[in-house]
Amino acid sequence: MKGSLKVIVLVSISLMLAMQGCGGGGGSSDDPADTGESNNNDSTADNSNSGYTGLDSQATVDESNAKDLAIAAASGIAQAVEEESVSAPFSVPGAAARSYEPTEEMHQQTTAEVCTQGGEAIVEEVTEETDHWVNIFSLNNCSYGEGLHIYTFTGRVRHTYSKQSNAFDYVMTGTVSSASSQSTDIDWRVACDANFRCNMSSDFQGFDGRSYRVTEIEVTDDGNSVYTAAGRIYDPIHGYIDVTTEIPFTMGCENGQPGSGRLNFTGTDQTFGYIEFVSCTEYVVATSNGTANSYTW
Repeated sequence: MKGSLKVIVLVSISLMLAMQGCGGGGGSSDDPADTGESNNNDSTADNSNSGYTGLDSQATVDESNAKDLAIAAASGIAQAVEEESVSAPFSVPGAAARSYEPTEEMHQQTTAEVCTQGGEAIVEEVTEETDHWVNIFSLNNCSYGEGLHIYTFTGRVRHTYSKQSNAFDYVMTGTVSSASSQSTDIDWRVACDANFRCNMSSDFQGFDGRSYRVTEIEVTDDGNSVYTAAGRIYDPIHGYIDVTTEIPFTMGCENGQPGSGRLNFTGTDQTFGYIEFVSCTEYVVATSNGTANSYTW
């Protein structure tokens, strides 16, 4: 199964874009809508609407940061496994995307198109700037899906649409629950250009309490709760690393960390390292220069 995020975007021309995969088309997390609220460069990540407040450039793996980056890798794959079975509404009807004020008609249309199984989506605010619109929606016990896969979301969606480029993005923060899974707090974003090429990301708090971002993630479960994962994880201090699985890992430790397996992570100039999970309490971090150290959670 590919992806930790499942998102449906309704756009104004009544085209439905169904997307799976945190990372989608991959690439930069910069704001394609160019609203002036994000950095639009590859030096600093767009942080105005998310929990991640760190670098957007690639990390260089060395002895001084290997432990931090190893924890980033472990935190990212654990988050991806947690979000793998989560589905969330991410719908904004065209009327809301291009109207100037939150009317009752917009409220009714939004609820009908998003909360198909009950609840409501309230248009809180629609703001027109010189070159873009910003629309904010509040979803209360908004239920959606079909059959055995019905989810309920409570939270907010912030939509930005560029008048000049027709690019748009959405930031969704809140809690998703279902009959078969525990409630999951999410901070997700999808950013699309006018041709609906989209990048997706999830911001989250890691095992060390720092805020991270994960994109382009793929998770595979062998059916016995043994996983492989690959993706890009952003460390707030050191930048991003690309993570792959060398030895499939297991989850289920009481502390939330993997209990076995090995992850490789790579940075600039072919620098790399790995984290090996010895037990639920112990792990080993090694770098490309041959240094290896053992730590406990």
